[in-house]
Amino acid sequence: MIVLKEKDLPLKEETVCTIGSFDGFHIGHKKILEKVKKRAEETNRKSLVVTFNPHPKKVLNPEKAPCTITDIETKKELLEKEKIDYLYIINFDKSFSKISAKEFLNFLVKKLKCKHIIVGYDWQFGYKKEGNVYFAEKYEKELSFSLEIVEPILKDDIRVSSTLIRDLLRKGDVEKASYFLGRNYCIKGKIIKGQQIGRKIGFPTINIKPPEDLCLKKGVYAGFLEVDGKVYPAVINFGYRPTVDGKNLVLEAHVIGKVINIKSKFAKIIFLSRIRDEKKFENIENLQAQIAEDIKKAKKILEVAV
Repeated sequence: MIVLKEKDLPLKEETVCTIGSFDGFHIGHKKILEKVKKRAEETNRKSLVVTFNPHPKKVLNPEKAPCTITDIETKKELLEKEKIDYLYIINFDKSFSKISAKEFLNFLVKKLKCKHIIVGYDWQFGYKKEGNVYFAEKYEKELSFSLEIVEPILKDDIRVSSTLIRDLLRKGDVEKASYFLGRNYCIKGKIIKGQQIGRKIGFPTINIKPPEDLCLKKGVYAGFLEVDGKVYPAVINFGYRPTVDGKNLVLEAHVIGKVINIKSKFAKIIFLSRIRDEKKFENIENLQAQIAEDIKKAKKILEVAV
């Protein structure tokens, strides 16, 4: 997959496009991507995903902006796995938000060579959301593109949406969230040097920088750490470590039964099941005893998963 830059535009090849925040990257999003890839293959065009960073609501209405399910690095990896040809990330700012719906359609057609656009039924775009699927249909002939609308996906008679996924993650229900995502919930991020507290108390961790507004209940989880092309069983902690720190939000994974040397700058943390809430302990000894218990529980969960 090629991540396009401004210097790459306008594209020379015609594309089949989809546009959206893809926050959550759930089974509804995957259905759209499958249609994009299939249509691109049928028409001898390239597949292209257009997304935004940050989420538009974080710029337009930060007080009511949704928490983050899938950050940009995780999106890149998931799209790479889907074998999308091109990704174009729009830096969403106040200036871009003022582009009219017609201008945006022009940009898609002229700069990104979108000849066929596949979007969800609730697609909105342009200044003050003046554009939607009905607006886009009016310009198909004039701008020489075709539009395909994908209806919502139902699973167990429940409409799958990013809102549904957020609600589940806020409760810490990563298992049910993964069911509707169609994959295990995960976050990929840059590895950062922690305070070495885990190492000092006998449980070294790999830390990645989480989004400040990550949509996940604080606590301890069983899962995996994926780094340098290998996957390791892990106990995962997301929170403020109230016993030893309490100030900085951390996302850390302790690899069970092994000390690993890391070469990569990025790691992925994969969540399988929630073990317990975040808790402040009276002393380090009590914390160590609890982590040992967490590891026992994680082993049982992960043995079943493997």
